[in-house]
Amino acid sequence: MLDHSCQVCRTSAVADHEYFSRAFGESRRFAATSEAVADALGFCPQHGAALLSQAHLSREIVSVFRAVIPRLMPMLEEKYIYEEQVQRIFFAAGNRCPACAYCNRVAARQAGHLAREFSGMEGKAGTRHLETLCVAHFKTFMAELETPTRLAALKQYVNILNSAARAIAKAHQPGTIPNGDLLEGESSTCPRALAQIAGEPGPGADHRAIAIGDTLQQYPTLSESIAHANGCPLCLEVERARRRWTSEISIAAKLNLGRWLFFPACPGHIRDVVRIGDPELIAAVTAHALHVAAEHFRQQALALERADELRKEQAMAPIVRWGRRRRRKQSEPSFPTPLRPTRCPACERLGVAQESAIGSLLELLRKEKLRSAFNRGYGLCMKHFAQAYLISPKGVIRSMLAEDQRNRLADFALMLDEMAKVSPENGSMAGGIVAWPLALQRFCGFI
Repeated sequence: MLDHSCQVCRTSAVADHEYFSRAFGESRRFAATSEAVADALGFCPQHGAALLSQAHLSREIVSVFRAVIPRLMPMLEEKYIYEEQVQRIFFAAGNRCPACAYCNRVAARQAGHLAREFSGMEGKAGTRHLETLCVAHFKTFMAELETPTRLAALKQYVNILNSAARAIAKAHQPGTIPNGDLLEGESSTCPRALAQIAGEPGPGADHRAIAIGDTLQQYPTLSESIAHANGCPLCLEVERARRRWTSEISIAAKLNLGRWLFFPACPGHIRDVVRIGDPELIAAVTAHALHVAAEHFRQQALALERADELRKEQAMAPIVRWGRRRRRKQSEPSFPTPLRPTRCPACERLGVAQESAIGSLLELLRKEKLRSAFNRGYGLCMKHFAQAYLISPKGVIRSMLAEDQRNRLADFALMLDEMAKVSPENGSMAGGIVAWPLALQRFCGFI
């Protein structure tokens, strides 16, 4: 098979493994790791799931999380909710992950190295250089370029993306290629285009397969899932929304409904579509995402060109003086503002679903009967607790959330201490096999 992967993606994959080895491999780093994990209230679901494959680090993972809990306990006192440190950590919890931060720094260094190489290239050599970058890492790469070189890179990359989209459309014409060949084989356009638009699958990409089972069917509503003993009810609601979206996107593709409303634009959700396994849907989504990215970069190139024209106009315009003051001509246009990143419809939809679920949970907890059911259940993972706690109304609900989370972490800490005891017979942890997946679930927010 040909290697279609982005070279920065490959570097990031190595960084993922390196981070785990560095953060959990040496006891002298445990203090720094526990501080970083506490500041982020855990890892993102993808890196949390990836840690589940690191069974050889189970004892070290337990040791780190045993140190994390005492750092967090003071923040769960309701009287400190408006303290700067609590607000900073809790507000950012949904988007922070120490492993992601490490990998992003490594990717930025690699992109900077590639940018320096590209600056000395011309013509086809530069184009081949850009073809090795996925869309996400091209953005990082582009930020490292000087303006004239950046403009040239944007134009070349737009051509690359449009060419990939045309190749997918041509290969997808009825009767041209059997559906199975769209996804496999060295001559297939789809793997190359997928690598371009979505990069390589990230760590723990299939984490949703973990222990989901029939849980969503057993707890069809939020009011029922708050009593679920083995998982965060808000995680369940987000997963329910994700599955609803994946079913709707298939329908939207078949009925040719508004693709801008359904088709994803971010790598993670494009990979979700790949896991559905429908070749026609994958080809349609990939081509759409390529067009969206190409248009975004084309608009950026136009904005750079317009900004350059304005600078030249200003340099040639006479300066009007009034005494010793300089005064701009009233007709002088302003520079174009930078374009916002293209939003992924799937990200927006799941974000709305999560906010709605949090609001619904807080409303349900007004009822004493449901508060009792919540207390009997799993409670909230740390990521979702932070989001719900900050917007909970002052009074019974906020106090209950804070007390409930303190009690759960205190009990969890005792369990980790017990499980971390070394057996005199074989030198292993008494319950290490059970402890570290539970720690990851509590702090990383996946089912």
